[in-house]
Order: sequence, then structure tokens, then C-alpha cells
Amino acid sequence: MKIHLDKSLPGGNIAVPSSKSYTIRGLIAAAQANGQSHIISPLIADDTLATRQVLSGLGININTDTGSESWEITGNTFKAPSGNLFCRESAATLRFMSAVCARLPFECHLLAGHSLMRRPMLPLIQALHQLGIEIETRGNTTVINGQVITRSKVSLPGNISSQYVSALMLMAPACTHGLEIHLATPPASLPYLKMTKQTLGSFGIKVHSSIDWQEISIPPQPYLPARYRVEGDWSSASSFLALGAIAAPVFISNLDTDSFQADRIMIKFLAEMGAEIESGQNWVKVNPKPLSGINADLTHSIDLLPALAVAAACAKGQSILSGVRQARIKESNRIRAVSQGLSAMGINIIEEDDRLIIEGGQPKGAEIDSFGDHRIAMAFGILGSVVGETHISDAECVTKTYPDFWKNLESLGGKVTQDV
Repeated sequence: MKIHLDKSLPGGNIAVPSSKSYTIRGLIAAAQANGQSHIISPLIADDTLATRQVLSGLGININTDTGSESWEITGNTFKAPSGNLFCRESAATLRFMSAVCARLPFECHLLAGHSLMRRPMLPLIQALHQLGIEIETRGNTTVINGQVITRSKVSLPGNISSQYVSALMLMAPACTHGLEIHLATPPASLPYLKMTKQTLGSFGIKVHSSIDWQEISIPPQPYLPARYRVEGDWSSASSFLALGAIAAPVFISNLDTDSFQADRIMIKFLAEMGAEIESGQNWVKVNPKPLSGINADLTHSIDLLPALAVAAACAKGQSILSGVRQARIKESNRIRAVSQGLSAMGINIIEEDDRLIIEGGQPKGAEIDSFGDHRIAMAFGILGSVVGETHISDAECVTKTYPDFWKNLESLGGKVTQDV
């Protein structure tokens, strides 16, 4: 699907969807708890439905009859799957469930979607090998021969993806002797490890971590059933936060300003650029002001790259977005996708190994390739609405995390039409 955006000045009130990261973590924790848990206000999108589908394929009963407001999970009813378990394009589902399946006493086949096949799994596979697990990748399938895990020490790099570490944390309580996880390098996206620890705590799991988070210890212990409420998603909000900074005031509800989510830092970056930020209990308002360039380190908030780059393109002066190397192994090579998109819109941009240098200017409409990446589509959807005459390919990819994105943009006054 291709979207056409005419020039407009979108602004107004919007409620962002629930957090993908917290929904997936909560589902997997609830699935391992004895008894019934409730996930309150889950995100309903491709990635979370992938996790739900995989867990159902493993025998976990997830009752969704209560509607979108609550899912009821009866945990610890795992059984050998009757077929392949499809993870769609969800890296979190594939990585987290690879670890969970490793501690189940049967063979599992996890299938990856087309773009997910390109994303690295080796550090997690090597970590599971250290624990005595037979796991290998065959084309688009990860084959896991699970077993009771008696080894308790594992080491892996921390600077490639926090998801490998979170995967081990989610499986650790069910290991015979728990797990002691050593990170050979400082962790990237550290807030995501804190989110995993917070979720585990909600289900009664005690986690011990060193100050630098390179040593994590989780004793063997049972998951306890819980009522787990999912907060709003700062990653999904980031494009609309950028919109408020470059176009018209935007009031966003369902955002916890005390959240552990890494991408909460977006409002700090926008404030440093000159935007006016107001906030209260569960809401943020961004008012446009003349923006200046920024030096921003995105090491721990890599998903902000597209949205912050869009704001930088409209700012006066140069912006340097550093710590972005790992953006190359997301749903697309986001460094390349952002560079190509902004260049097509007339913005001077220099692409380096670990940073983007953006000279702010006056973007113009262009043909934008989203590369099937939801965050690229959303960020350029915002910019395209402001400058007009913009077409975005594969615009349906937003269903990965934010199915109502285009509808919400229209509700703010964006002129969005589907090309035929």
C-alpha cells in the first residue's frame, strides 16, 4: 500500500497505543506463572499477536473474550507444539521465545518472517549453547531441542542487542540453578533491561544486577500470577512528539513520564532543540518553537533515530545523532533509510558508521521508500504531512506496532490518501 500526503498543519489531541515491549514481556511472564494472570490494556498489533500466537501454539490458554482491555492467561500449561511457530516479523518474539523454548523438554521450530531472517541471532544461539542447548538456524527456521537447564553461568556481548539479555532473563527463573549472566561489553539499550527486570518483579521474580548491569543474577524461583497493566508506548509516540515540535501543538495522553522506557528521552531532546514541553499525570504536550540543531547520543534509545532525524531536518543548523550503529540491524538499515529519505527531500545528510550528521533546512515532498519498516513509515509520514506532496511505500507496515497510525494522523488534520 502506498500513502499520499498533502500539505497540512496537523495538531490536536491523541492517545498513543500501549507499549509493545511491555505487552510482550508481560505475556511471556504470565505464560510461565502457575495460575491465571491478566494483561490489562495490551497492545493489539502484529508483534504482540505473534507472541500470543506462539504461546498458544505451545499450549498456553489465552482468553481474549474479554475484549481489547484485558487478556486472561492460564500459565505453565506448556506442551509440545503440533507444528511450526510463526514469529512474523517480531524480533522480540523470536529471541525471547527461543530462550523460553530452550528450557522446555521438547523440540520447537520458530519461523521468522522475511525481514526478520536478516536480523542477527548468533549471540543468543551461542549463549544457549553454553547452557547445553541444541539450537540452530535452518533458513528461516530456528530449531530448538529444549531440556531441563542445569548449567547456571553464561556470557555474551551486551552491545549488540539488549533482547538477547532480556531473553535469558525471562528464562532464568525456570532454570534448575537460576542464571548468572555476564555481559562482556557494556549493555546497549540499558533501559530495556530495566523494563525486563520491572516486568519480572511484577510476577514475583527477584533480579540482582550490578551497577553497570554487566552482571545479572536471577535465582531459581516460581513466576507468580499477576494483574499486569501495560502503559503507553513512548516509541510509538515519538513521531507525534516530533510533529508537535515542527508543526502545531500536539497533546498526547497515555504516556507515563516516569516510565523506564528508553524513548521517554525524546521530550528531553526536543526541549534541548527549543520545543516547548508541558507534562502532567499521564500526558505530554509539545508546542512548536524554532528548533536548533542537537548533538544526541542514541546508544540507549536507538528506535528514536527516524523521528529525531525528522525533527533535525526542520531545525536550524547541524545535528549529530550518534550511537546509531545498531540501527543498521533493525527492520531495515535505518541509517541508510533515513539518509535516503531525507536526501530525497532535499536535506544534506552525511552517513557515517555510528552517526548521522544532518544539516537542517526546508524539506520538500518526495517519494519515500519505507523499506517495510514501521518506524521509517511513521517518521516520514509526519514530515510528509507537514511539507506535502509525499508518497510513502509499504505504508501498511505500521501494523507491526501501531495499526491506527494513519487514522490517528488524519484525526489530527493530516491529509492522508491511499494511492491506487
